[in-house]
Amino acid sequence: MKRILLGVMSVVLTFSAMAQTKAVKVESPIVTEKDFVWYVEQKEAWKAQTQRNPKDETAWLNYYHAAHYMGWWGTNSDSVVREAMNEMKQAIPDTYTYNYCAYRAIGSGHSEEKDGDKYAEAALEKLPDDMQFFDYDQWVCYLAMKGYEPRMAQMAKRYFESGIYSENVLRYGYNELAGMDADGIYIGSGDTSIIPKWLIQEGMGKHKDKTIVCIPFLAVKEYRMWLNKKLDIQLPEWETGTYDTYQDFERAVLQTIIDKYGSKVYFSATTPPSSMEPWKQNLYNEGLLLKYSKNRYDNLAVKRRNVEERYMLEYLLVSFRPDWTSGQRLSANYAVLLADLLPYYEKNDQKRYDWLMRRLVSGISNTSLSEEKKQEYMNVLIQK
Repeated sequence: MKRILLGVMSVVLTFSAMAQTKAVKVESPIVTEKDFVWYVEQKEAWKAQTQRNPKDETAWLNYYHAAHYMGWWGTNSDSVVREAMNEMKQAIPDTYTYNYCAYRAIGSGHSEEKDGDKYAEAALEKLPDDMQFFDYDQWVCYLAMKGYEPRMAQMAKRYFESGIYSENVLRYGYNELAGMDADGIYIGSGDTSIIPKWLIQEGMGKHKDKTIVCIPFLAVKEYRMWLNKKLDIQLPEWETGTYDTYQDFERAVLQTIIDKYGSKVYFSATTPPSSMEPWKQNLYNEGLLLKYSKNRYDNLAVKRRNVEERYMLEYLLVSFRPDWTSGQRLSANYAVLLADLLPYYEKNDQKRYDWLMRRLVSGISNTSLSEEKKQEYMNVLIQK
Protein backbone atom coordinates (compact mmCIF):
# COMPACT_ATOMS: atom_id res chain seq x y z
CA MET A 1 0.00 0.00 0.00
CA LYS A 2 2.83 2.39 0.83
CA ARG A 3 4.42 1.75 -2.59
CA ILE A 4 1.10 2.42 -4.34
CA LEU A 5 0.64 5.68 -2.42
CA LEU A 6 4.14 6.79 -3.33
CA GLY A 7 3.38 6.04 -7.00
CA VAL A 8 0.18 8.08 -6.86
CA MET A 9 2.01 10.96 -5.19
CA SER A 10 4.67 10.84 -7.94
CA VAL A 11 2.01 11.12 -10.66
CA VAL A 12 0.27 13.98 -8.83
CA LEU A 13 3.54 15.85 -8.45
CA THR A 14 4.37 15.32 -12.14
CA PHE A 15 1.07 16.76 -13.33
CA SER A 16 1.31 19.53 -10.77
CA ALA A 17 4.69 20.52 -12.25
CA MET A 18 3.19 20.44 -15.76
CA ALA A 19 0.33 22.67 -14.66
CA GLN A 20 2.84 25.20 -13.38
CA THR A 21 4.97 25.14 -16.55
CA LYS A 22 5.08 28.48 -18.31
CA ALA A 23 3.52 28.37 -21.76
CA VAL A 24 6.23 29.06 -24.36
CA LYS A 25 5.83 29.41 -28.11
CA VAL A 26 6.23 25.99 -29.72
CA GLU A 27 8.64 26.05 -32.64
CA SER A 28 9.33 23.36 -35.22
CA PRO A 29 12.24 21.03 -34.29
CA ILE A 30 13.80 22.30 -37.51
CA VAL A 31 14.07 25.70 -35.83
CA THR A 32 14.62 24.72 -32.18
CA GLU A 33 15.02 21.13 -31.04
CA LYS A 34 13.37 20.11 -27.75
CA ASP A 35 12.84 16.78 -26.01
CA PHE A 36 9.66 14.77 -25.55
CA VAL A 37 9.03 15.92 -21.99
CA TRP A 38 9.18 19.57 -23.06
CA TYR A 39 6.42 19.02 -25.65
CA VAL A 40 4.27 17.16 -23.13
CA GLU A 41 4.65 20.02 -20.64
CA GLN A 42 3.83 22.62 -23.30
CA LYS A 43 0.82 20.65 -24.47
CA GLU A 44 -0.59 20.79 -20.93
CA ALA A 45 0.34 24.45 -20.43
CA TRP A 46 -1.29 25.59 -23.66
CA LYS A 47 -4.32 23.37 -23.15
CA ALA A 48 -4.87 25.10 -19.82
CA GLN A 49 -4.64 28.44 -21.64
CA THR A 50 -7.36 27.39 -24.10
CA GLN A 51 -9.59 26.41 -21.20
CA ARG A 52 -9.14 29.83 -19.63
CA ASN A 53 -9.76 31.62 -22.94
CA PRO A 54 -11.45 29.34 -25.52
CA LYS A 55 -11.19 32.01 -28.26
CA ASP A 56 -7.41 32.44 -27.98
CA GLU A 57 -6.15 31.25 -31.39
CA THR A 58 -2.50 31.57 -30.35
CA ALA A 59 -3.10 29.18 -27.48
CA TRP A 60 -4.89 26.68 -29.70
CA LEU A 61 -2.10 26.80 -32.29
CA ASN A 62 0.59 26.10 -29.72
CA TYR A 63 -1.53 23.39 -28.08
CA TYR A 64 -1.84 21.68 -31.46
CA HIS A 65 1.86 22.02 -32.32
CA ALA A 66 2.97 20.61 -28.95
CA ALA A 67 0.61 17.64 -29.36
CA HIS A 68 1.83 17.08 -32.92
CA TYR A 69 5.54 17.15 -32.07
CA MET A 70 5.13 14.68 -29.24
CA GLY A 71 4.95 12.13 -32.06
CA TRP A 72 8.46 12.96 -33.27
CA TRP A 73 9.88 10.78 -30.48
CA GLY A 74 8.27 7.57 -31.62
CA THR A 75 5.21 8.08 -29.44
CA ASN A 76 1.79 7.58 -30.97
CA SER A 77 0.28 11.04 -30.59
CA ASP A 78 -2.81 10.39 -32.73
CA SER A 79 -5.25 10.39 -29.82
CA VAL A 80 -3.68 13.54 -28.33
CA VAL A 81 -3.90 15.43 -31.61
CA ARG A 82 -7.46 14.24 -32.24
CA GLU A 83 -8.45 15.42 -28.77
CA ALA A 84 -6.95 18.84 -29.48
CA MET A 85 -8.72 19.05 -32.85
CA ASN A 86 -12.09 18.03 -31.40
CA GLU A 87 -11.79 20.67 -28.69
CA MET A 88 -10.67 23.30 -31.21
CA LYS A 89 -13.57 22.52 -33.54
CA GLN A 90 -15.99 23.29 -30.73
CA ALA A 91 -14.28 26.53 -29.76
CA ILE A 92 -13.05 28.22 -33.00
CA PRO A 93 -14.47 26.28 -36.01
CA ASP A 94 -14.51 29.09 -38.58
CA THR A 95 -11.06 30.54 -37.94
CA TYR A 96 -7.78 30.49 -39.84
CA THR A 97 -6.15 28.56 -36.99
CA TYR A 98 -8.70 25.75 -37.00
CA ASN A 99 -8.51 25.28 -40.78
CA TYR A 100 -4.70 25.41 -40.68
CA CYS A 101 -4.55 22.75 -37.97
CA ALA A 102 -7.28 20.61 -39.56
CA TYR A 103 -5.37 20.49 -42.85
CA ARG A 104 -2.13 19.68 -41.08
CA ALA A 105 -3.74 16.96 -38.97
CA ILE A 106 -5.01 15.23 -42.12
CA GLY A 107 -1.62 15.49 -43.82
CA SER A 108 0.08 14.02 -40.75
CA GLY A 109 -2.34 11.11 -40.54
CA HIS A 110 -3.86 12.44 -37.32
CA SER A 111 -7.38 12.72 -38.66
CA GLU A 112 -10.04 10.35 -39.96
CA GLU A 113 -10.91 12.85 -42.70
CA LYS A 114 -9.26 12.51 -46.10
CA ASP A 115 -10.06 15.68 -48.06
CA GLY A 116 -7.69 18.27 -46.67
CA ASP A 117 -7.99 20.63 -49.63
CA LYS A 118 -11.17 22.24 -48.31
CA TYR A 119 -9.39 23.17 -45.08
CA ALA A 120 -6.31 24.39 -46.94
CA GLU A 121 -8.27 26.66 -49.23
CA ALA A 122 -10.43 27.92 -46.36
CA ALA A 123 -7.27 28.81 -44.43
CA LEU A 124 -5.68 30.49 -47.46
CA GLU A 125 -8.74 32.73 -47.73
CA LYS A 126 -8.14 33.83 -44.13
CA LEU A 127 -4.34 34.26 -44.18
CA PRO A 128 -3.13 36.53 -41.36
CA ASP A 129 -1.30 39.70 -42.34
CA ASP A 130 1.54 38.83 -39.99
CA MET A 131 2.41 35.37 -41.27
CA GLN A 132 4.85 33.27 -39.27
CA PHE A 133 7.17 30.35 -40.01
CA PHE A 134 4.48 27.67 -39.80
CA ASP A 135 2.14 29.60 -42.11
CA TYR A 136 4.69 30.12 -44.85
CA ASP A 137 6.15 26.65 -44.52
CA GLN A 138 2.84 24.86 -44.75
CA TRP A 139 1.30 26.83 -47.59
CA VAL A 140 4.32 26.99 -49.87
CA CYS A 141 4.44 23.18 -49.62
CA TYR A 142 0.70 22.77 -50.19
CA LEU A 143 0.74 24.97 -53.28
CA ALA A 144 3.79 23.21 -54.72
CA MET A 145 2.36 19.76 -54.01
CA LYS A 146 -0.88 20.62 -55.81
CA GLY A 147 0.99 21.96 -58.83
CA TYR A 148 -0.28 25.53 -58.32
CA GLU A 149 2.94 27.04 -59.65
CA PRO A 150 2.00 30.74 -59.91
CA ARG A 151 0.50 30.75 -56.41
CA MET A 152 3.47 28.84 -54.99
CA ALA A 153 5.92 31.25 -56.61
CA GLN A 154 4.12 34.19 -55.05
CA MET A 155 4.11 32.54 -51.62
CA ALA A 156 7.79 31.55 -51.87
CA LYS A 157 8.77 35.09 -52.82
CA ARG A 158 6.80 36.48 -49.89
CA TYR A 159 8.41 33.90 -47.60
CA PHE A 160 11.90 34.87 -48.74
CA GLU A 161 11.21 38.59 -48.36
CA SER A 162 9.84 38.09 -44.83
CA GLY A 163 13.38 37.39 -43.60
CA ILE A 164 12.07 34.56 -41.41
CA TYR A 165 13.92 31.73 -43.10
CA SER A 166 17.30 30.61 -41.79
CA GLU A 167 20.16 32.33 -43.61
CA ASN A 168 22.45 29.33 -43.06
CA VAL A 169 19.95 26.90 -44.57
CA LEU A 170 19.48 29.23 -47.55
CA ARG A 171 23.24 29.51 -48.09
CA TYR A 172 23.67 25.75 -47.92
CA GLY A 173 20.85 25.32 -50.44
CA TYR A 174 22.37 27.98 -52.69
CA ASN A 175 25.68 26.13 -52.68
CA GLU A 176 23.92 22.89 -53.59
CA LEU A 177 22.34 24.54 -56.63
CA ALA A 178 25.57 26.34 -57.56
CA GLY A 179 27.40 23.04 -57.91
CA MET A 180 24.92 21.69 -60.47
CA ASP A 181 25.13 21.81 -64.25
CA ALA A 182 22.68 24.04 -66.09
CA ASP A 183 19.13 22.63 -66.35
CA GLY A 184 19.91 20.03 -63.70
CA ILE A 185 17.29 18.11 -61.74
CA TYR A 186 17.58 18.22 -57.95
CA ILE A 187 15.99 15.34 -56.04
CA GLY A 188 15.57 15.66 -52.30
CA SER A 189 13.43 14.75 -49.33
CA GLY A 190 12.77 16.91 -46.30
CA ASP A 191 11.85 20.52 -45.55
CA THR A 192 15.36 21.97 -45.44
CA SER A 193 16.29 20.20 -48.67
CA ILE A 194 13.35 21.43 -50.72
CA ILE A 195 11.85 24.64 -49.36
CA PRO A 196 14.99 26.84 -49.48
CA LYS A 197 15.41 25.98 -53.18
CA TRP A 198 11.99 27.47 -53.92
CA LEU A 199 12.85 30.58 -51.93
CA ILE A 200 16.13 31.00 -53.81
CA GLN A 201 14.43 30.56 -57.18
CA GLU A 202 11.37 32.72 -56.55
CA GLY A 203 12.73 35.16 -53.97
CA MET A 204 16.19 35.75 -55.42
CA GLY A 205 15.44 34.82 -59.04
CA LYS A 206 18.53 32.58 -59.05
CA HIS A 207 19.00 29.04 -60.44
CA LYS A 208 15.55 28.97 -61.97
CA ASP A 209 16.80 26.60 -64.67
CA LYS A 210 16.95 23.78 -62.10
CA THR A 211 13.93 21.55 -61.44
CA ILE A 212 13.30 20.68 -57.79
CA VAL A 213 11.80 17.21 -57.26
CA CYS A 214 10.34 16.49 -53.82
CA ILE A 215 10.28 12.73 -53.23
CA PRO A 216 7.38 12.67 -50.70
CA PHE A 217 5.19 14.63 -53.15
CA LEU A 218 5.46 11.89 -55.80
CA ALA A 219 2.48 10.20 -54.13
CA VAL A 220 0.27 13.15 -55.16
CA LYS A 221 -1.31 12.94 -58.60
CA GLU A 222 -1.43 16.70 -59.11
CA TYR A 223 2.28 16.99 -58.36
CA ARG A 224 3.15 14.27 -60.88
CA MET A 225 1.01 16.05 -63.47
CA TRP A 226 3.02 19.23 -62.83
CA LEU A 227 6.28 17.28 -63.18
CA ASN A 228 5.07 15.68 -66.41
CA LYS A 229 4.60 19.10 -67.93
CA LYS A 230 7.75 20.60 -66.39
CA LEU A 231 10.03 17.77 -67.53
CA ASP A 232 8.13 16.84 -70.70
CA ILE A 233 7.83 13.29 -69.43
CA GLN A 234 5.18 10.69 -68.61
CA LEU A 235 5.64 9.40 -65.09
CA PRO A 236 4.11 6.15 -63.81
CA GLU A 237 0.76 6.35 -62.04
CA TRP A 238 0.31 5.00 -58.54
CA GLU A 239 -3.47 4.94 -58.82
CA THR A 240 -3.54 2.62 -61.87
CA GLY A 241 -0.24 0.79 -61.39
CA THR A 242 0.39 -2.71 -60.12
CA TYR A 243 3.12 -2.02 -57.58
CA ASP A 244 3.60 -4.31 -54.58
CA THR A 245 4.73 -1.43 -52.37
CA TYR A 246 4.79 2.33 -52.51
CA GLN A 247 8.59 2.17 -52.48
CA ASP A 248 8.47 0.20 -55.74
CA PHE A 249 6.32 2.94 -57.25
CA GLU A 250 8.62 5.72 -55.99
CA ARG A 251 11.62 3.99 -57.51
CA ALA A 252 9.79 3.54 -60.82
CA VAL A 253 9.10 7.29 -60.95
CA LEU A 254 12.71 8.20 -60.19
CA GLN A 255 13.96 5.61 -62.69
CA THR A 256 11.79 7.21 -65.38
CA ILE A 257 13.39 10.59 -64.66
CA ILE A 258 16.89 9.09 -64.67
CA ASP A 259 16.26 7.19 -67.90
CA LYS A 260 15.43 10.44 -69.68
CA TYR A 261 17.83 12.89 -68.06
CA GLY A 262 20.77 10.72 -66.94
CA SER A 263 23.68 12.84 -65.72
CA LYS A 264 21.43 15.87 -65.31
CA VAL A 265 20.07 14.20 -62.16
CA TYR A 266 21.42 15.00 -58.69
CA PHE A 267 20.43 13.70 -55.26
CA SER A 268 20.84 15.74 -52.11
CA ALA A 269 23.39 14.15 -49.78
CA THR A 270 20.73 14.32 -47.06
CA THR A 271 18.35 12.05 -49.00
CA PRO A 272 17.52 8.83 -47.10
CA PRO A 273 19.77 6.01 -48.42
CA SER A 274 16.73 3.83 -49.10
CA SER A 275 15.54 6.31 -51.74
CA MET A 276 18.89 6.10 -53.57
CA GLU A 277 19.59 2.39 -53.13
CA PRO A 278 18.88 1.24 -56.73
CA TRP A 279 21.44 3.70 -58.16
CA LYS A 280 24.09 3.79 -55.44
CA GLN A 281 26.75 2.32 -57.77
CA ASN A 282 26.18 5.20 -60.20
CA LEU A 283 26.11 8.12 -57.76
CA TYR A 284 29.23 10.27 -57.49
CA ASN A 285 29.86 12.78 -54.72
CA GLU A 286 30.55 16.23 -56.16
CA GLY A 287 30.53 18.04 -52.84
CA LEU A 288 27.08 18.62 -51.39
CA LEU A 289 25.29 16.56 -54.03
CA LEU A 290 25.47 13.07 -55.51
CA LYS A 291 25.36 13.06 -59.32
CA TYR A 292 24.06 10.18 -61.37
CA SER A 293 26.35 8.93 -64.11
CA LYS A 294 26.48 5.69 -66.11
CA ASN A 295 30.21 6.15 -66.60
CA ARG A 296 33.00 6.69 -64.09
CA TYR A 297 34.63 10.13 -64.11
CA ASP A 298 36.89 12.24 -61.93
CA ASN A 299 34.23 13.48 -59.52
CA LEU A 300 36.87 14.72 -57.06
CA ALA A 301 38.07 17.18 -59.68
CA VAL A 302 34.51 18.50 -59.96
CA LYS A 303 34.31 18.61 -56.17
CA ARG A 304 37.47 20.72 -56.02
CA ARG A 305 36.04 23.04 -58.67
CA ASN A 306 32.88 23.48 -56.64
CA VAL A 307 34.81 24.27 -53.46
CA GLU A 308 37.27 26.60 -55.17
CA GLU A 309 34.98 28.37 -57.63
CA ARG A 310 31.28 27.86 -56.93
CA TYR A 311 30.53 27.40 -53.25
CA MET A 312 30.30 30.45 -51.00
CA LEU A 313 31.89 29.26 -47.75
CA GLU A 314 32.88 32.52 -46.08
CA TYR A 315 29.71 32.58 -44.02
CA LEU A 316 31.02 29.62 -42.02
CA LEU A 317 33.76 31.78 -40.49
CA VAL A 318 31.56 34.08 -38.42
CA SER A 319 28.10 33.64 -36.90
CA PHE A 320 26.37 36.97 -36.25
CA ARG A 321 23.11 35.63 -34.83
CA PRO A 322 21.62 32.39 -33.47
CA ASP A 323 20.48 30.07 -36.21
CA TRP A 324 18.02 27.22 -36.54
CA THR A 325 19.08 23.82 -35.25
CA SER A 326 18.88 22.50 -38.82
CA GLY A 327 21.03 25.37 -40.11
CA GLN A 328 23.71 24.58 -37.55
CA ARG A 329 23.71 20.92 -38.46
CA LEU A 330 24.08 21.76 -42.15
CA SER A 331 27.00 24.09 -41.40
CA ALA A 332 28.74 21.28 -39.51
CA ASN A 333 27.84 18.84 -42.29
CA TYR A 334 30.31 20.52 -44.66
CA ALA A 335 33.02 18.73 -42.66
CA VAL A 336 31.46 15.35 -43.41
CA LEU A 337 31.01 16.01 -47.12
CA LEU A 338 34.21 17.90 -47.95
CA ALA A 339 36.79 16.34 -45.61
CA ASP A 340 37.98 13.90 -48.28
CA LEU A 341 39.52 16.86 -50.17
CA LEU A 342 41.89 17.63 -47.32
CA PRO A 343 44.49 14.90 -48.08
CA TYR A 344 44.75 16.11 -51.69
CA TYR A 345 45.22 19.74 -50.67
CA GLU A 346 47.65 18.82 -47.88
CA LYS A 347 49.83 17.10 -50.46
CA ASN A 348 49.43 19.52 -53.38
CA ASP A 349 48.31 22.93 -52.10
CA GLN A 350 49.05 23.79 -48.46
CA LYS A 351 47.48 27.24 -48.78
CA ARG A 352 44.21 25.79 -50.02
CA TYR A 353 44.37 23.12 -47.30
CA ASP A 354 44.63 25.78 -44.60
CA TRP A 355 41.85 27.80 -46.25
CA LEU A 356 39.41 24.86 -46.37
CA MET A 357 40.31 23.47 -42.94
CA ARG A 358 39.65 26.83 -41.32
CA ARG A 359 36.17 27.01 -42.84
CA LEU A 360 35.26 23.44 -41.97
CA VAL A 361 36.41 23.88 -38.37
CA SER A 362 34.51 27.18 -38.10
CA GLY A 363 31.40 25.53 -39.50
CA ILE A 364 31.50 23.20 -36.51
CA SER A 365 32.76 25.47 -33.73
CA ASN A 366 30.36 28.35 -34.49
CA THR A 367 27.31 26.19 -33.78
CA SER A 368 25.61 25.70 -30.42
CA LEU A 369 25.69 21.92 -30.82
CA SER A 370 26.80 19.97 -27.78
CA GLU A 371 30.53 19.62 -27.21
CA GLU A 372 30.16 15.88 -27.74
CA LYS A 373 28.47 16.42 -31.12
CA LYS A 374 31.06 18.99 -32.15
CA GLN A 375 33.82 16.54 -31.34
CA GLU A 376 32.17 13.90 -33.55
CA TYR A 377 32.37 16.30 -36.49
CA MET A 378 35.93 17.35 -35.60
CA ASN A 379 36.97 13.70 -35.55
CA VAL A 380 35.96 13.43 -39.21
CA LEU A 381 38.52 16.14 -40.06
CA ILE A 382 41.22 14.58 -37.89
CA GLN A 383 40.75 11.14 -39.44
CA LYS A 384 41.19 12.59 -42.91
